[in-house]
Amino acid sequence: MQYFGTLETKYEEVFLTSSYLYFNKENEEIDAKQLKQLIKTTKDKKKNIIGTIILYNPVVTPIGYDSNKYLLDQDFDKFDEMIELKCENYITLFKHAMQGKFDGKLVEIINLFNLVEKNIDASSLLMKFDSDLEIYYSQQNTEFDRDIMYLDCKNIIPKGKFVFFAWGEKVNPKEFIYINNYAQTIFRRCKDELNKNVAFAYKREKTLQWSEDFIQFASPMQASKFKGSIEKAIKKSFESFPPISEPYN
Repeated sequence: MQYFGTLETKYEEVFLTSSYLYFNKENEEIDAKQLKQLIKTTKDKKKNIIGTIILYNPVVTPIGYDSNKYLLDQDFDKFDEMIELKCENYITLFKHAMQGKFDGKLVEIINLFNLVEKNIDASSLLMKFDSDLEIYYSQQNTEFDRDIMYLDCKNIIPKGKFVFFAWGEKVNPKEFIYINNYAQTIFRRCKDELNKNVAFAYKREKTLQWSEDFIQFASPMQASKFKGSIEKAIKKSFESFPPISEPYN
């Protein structure tokens, strides 16, 4: 499997504005130019993209660069173009979950927030996101560029036969109303308006319906005692096609 994406930078921040997992055929390796041919037209995307994964935010590094250092300090100069990214961290889990099932096909990965940031849960950042999302559909200026930071939640059309939600269990409707509304709109649009096959891993004791109502979908990036159980549930989800929701204990 290979992972490709487009990075953009603005105001000393880095954003991942598109990304795709490619499942190689036997003894095959492609480059970014070949990847772009697979998504060149709407017809190509419909043919080659089998589904979409929605995460909270990306933590990615281009091949050839140090994952432990800030990218802007490493003389990286390939912004705004499709490049190959490292298959590491949470990408490795999806690789193992889908390996050998979708040869020659793509899965698109999108994020609630496109900011490449390990410490995305800092209250100072979440407050900015919440304020931005309150005025997203107005003419007012947002703190982060709305076109490269956020999804157009009212008009989003995920590609492929399924949407797998894995943005975590931290969307808080009381503390950050507009982040919650944004995420709810995306989920409801996928499930109710577009009738997509939606799936996710959820905590068994909370129930599937509760997880949908409160949009709490386990993430492979969660640092908790349930990490191993979450990974098993995600892998089990992808034993079916399209994937199905699975509980973890």
